[in-house]
Amino acid sequence: MPSLEHEFPLDLIRNDPGSAVELLKEITGKPLPEYTRVRCDAAEATSTALNCLTSDSVVVCERPSHPWEKGEDPVPVLGIIVEPQNGRDDHRFLSWPAYVANTRLRLKCPVVLLVLTPTSGLAGYFSGVIDLGCGEVRPLVLALDTLTPVTDPEAAASRPILTILALANNPTEDEAALDALLMALKSLDGSSSSLYSDYVIAALSATARGSLEKLMKLKDYEFRTEMIGRPFREGEAKGREEGRVEGRVEGRVEALLGFLEARGIDVPEAARERITGTTDIAVLDAWLRRSVDVERVGELFEDQPA
Repeated sequence: MPSLEHEFPLDLIRNDPGSAVELLKEITGKPLPEYTRVRCDAAEATSTALNCLTSDSVVVCERPSHPWEKGEDPVPVLGIIVEPQNGRDDHRFLSWPAYVANTRLRLKCPVVLLVLTPTSGLAGYFSGVIDLGCGEVRPLVLALDTLTPVTDPEAAASRPILTILALANNPTEDEAALDALLMALKSLDGSSSSLYSDYVIAALSATARGSLEKLMKLKDYEFRTEMIGRPFREGEAKGREEGRVEGRVEGRVEALLGFLEARGIDVPEAARERITGTTDIAVLDAWLRRSVDVERVGELFEDQPA
């Protein structure tokens, strides 16, 4: 089981807020309140203190307002706080209830806390009830290693995010699963979700990636996602293995710089040169993982020689 090196940065959720709804349905198996639109919430905190207690990874399901309701703005019917977790963190049991309470106050609708973990063991750690003394908060936890690879192309097209996550966390050479993955990617590449595909497909094993390239040739399909597409294209010209390694490095560099830019983190020229000049994939992967939580670019390089 690979580590969750493709942890979901917040810009991926912003690019495809419907994926949070899809994941929530996978956990509950129950219908959600009727809604007509899904969007990412931009928290508008009224104070610095409130802002510190507000999650910035919230997806909102909305419906049109009824004639008897004041105003014409869409009405929130469900808020989904998405919290990816790679390791144990006791502080989350204190901050999560605050996120739930403040999100509910702001949106004025029910709120669920959706926690994503790479393993079942870590899911068990976070899935307990958080006792508040005057009530409780129950996180909904999804362990990505429990997702079964999808082999039905129609199911893959209708549930692309789950299809991609399942195969990324449970790599297989099964051609039916890889065929379904192609169908899922085709349904996403025409949207802003291609970055989502890049980030998750990076977790596939080298063997599965090789099989994927074979299918890509057979079906005359060219990925728009750079982590897969560039290694394949360069491999044609330079030799498959050499091109794949070089493309993986370039893909990670582009992803890292893109994530930092999306989070509004300044990257001085010296830091940019250090990132673009790095060819060690393990180091780039470590920086990608850190990029989700850092507040300044220098934090990426802590505990590492200059």
